[in-house]
Amino acid sequence: MLIALTACGGNASSGPNGSAENASILEVLNSSTGSQTPGSLPAGNDSISMASFWEMQVINGFSKTGVLTGYAYQDYKRLNLLTVPSANTDNGKASLFLITHPDHQAKSGDFVTISGVTQDALDVPFSFINGTFEIIGRDANSYYIKVPFATNKREAFLLSAILSYKYKECTGTQKVVQTPALKTEPTTYLDGYEVLVAKYTLDNSFSGCSPAAASFTTYKYFAVTNPRPGFILKYPLLGQRVLGGDFGTFDKTFDLPTTPVKSGDKGTVGTMKFYASSNKVSLTGKANITYEILKYTTNSVFIAISTETYNENDSLVSTMTEVYGRDPSIDKDYKLIRTTVKYNNPRRNEVIIE
Repeated sequence: MLIALTACGGNASSGPNGSAENASILEVLNSSTGSQTPGSLPAGNDSISMASFWEMQVINGFSKTGVLTGYAYQDYKRLNLLTVPSANTDNGKASLFLITHPDHQAKSGDFVTISGVTQDALDVPFSFINGTFEIIGRDANSYYIKVPFATNKREAFLLSAILSYKYKECTGTQKVVQTPALKTEPTTYLDGYEVLVAKYTLDNSFSGCSPAAASFTTYKYFAVTNPRPGFILKYPLLGQRVLGGDFGTFDKTFDLPTTPVKSGDKGTVGTMKFYASSNKVSLTGKANITYEILKYTTNSVFIAISTETYNENDSLVSTMTEVYGRDPSIDKDYKLIRTTVKYNNPRRNEVIIE
């Protein structure tokens, strides 16, 4: 199953330089959604019409290229790990802790989140040990972390903690192209409604990720006239067909707000049902699509589109979140700055495209 809404339209998400092209706005997004103090962007006077973005992308098409990074996670519920403060760093403001964890599978640059520590370690308050740390590799059975508290003690102790590792699996690129939606000859109909047809192609270029890398071609069908009485959104998405894959249909429920949205607004776009073929006999799953308007600066907002995909047993398969943003000093229009796909599998694989 594949659904790629790209609901707010925009061109290249990051271009050949990846997130570097969107560094300022990504920094604001990261700080605002994390534990840091929110940053700021130059003030803008935004009036966001999601319907206008949608209509523009349907008619004009779009392309975007982003740098892709794949991650996997591994949790350990409660471990007692031999730990030694080995040296002080950062002008005596932090300590390197050597943690022994056989077959930890982490490499330098991966991250470990430590939680559940309730006792001070030597003279280091436990609150400084609970947190997320970048791993400094040593060998297959041990590694260093930098704890933001200096200690001169060097005795070994047992660290009792819950550990969650974030492993970087691979990097690559993803390119998405959607052609302008056009009428066909002969006319194409879906569920009795005339539609415009656009070709959507997604190409991943990387290796070593799980789930495996893949390329898709999808044909999207947009209603020429909104089939829902009283609804004025132009070109609502009625369905799609993945080449060699599933057929999806919105059953005429696709909708976006036609009036300007503001901070805190959220709502449902629709539910797409997936079938083995266009006869809609064999249901293979569904996807629920929602939107939310996030605001972190005075007049600049972020638009988040979330797609939760379920299999035929109604079990969650993945959650995709597309975040659009705009730096008023640089960008004329909102653009896709980050796509995150989280898979509900044993390793909780995650793919981020920026």
